[in-house]
Amino acid sequence: MRRRIKPRFWMFMIAVTLVVFGTSFIVMQHRYSQGTRQLRQAREARDALILQVSALSDELDFAQTDDYIIRMARDELGMIMPGEIRYVNGAR
Repeated sequence: MRRRIKPRFWMFMIAVTLVVFGTSFIVMQHRYSQGTRQLRQAREARDALILQVSALSDELDFAQTDDYIIRMARDELGMIMPGEIRYVNGAR
């Protein structure tokens, strides 16, 4: 004797399948949005580092010039060029 499968069973199977696929879609969508967010943050960090490297490279290029050496000697060490006269403010 052969059992006949009722339409209620098929409706239940379709509902379970839809729930499983719906849940999988939601989970994958969430993971995709997280990956997109992490990628955007990594690109922003990379761009910031590129700007920082560029600024440091420019600073290094300037540090290898005579103008930099003269500026540091005057500002940091208080030196003057030959023939210049130093004026000291007595109000300090």
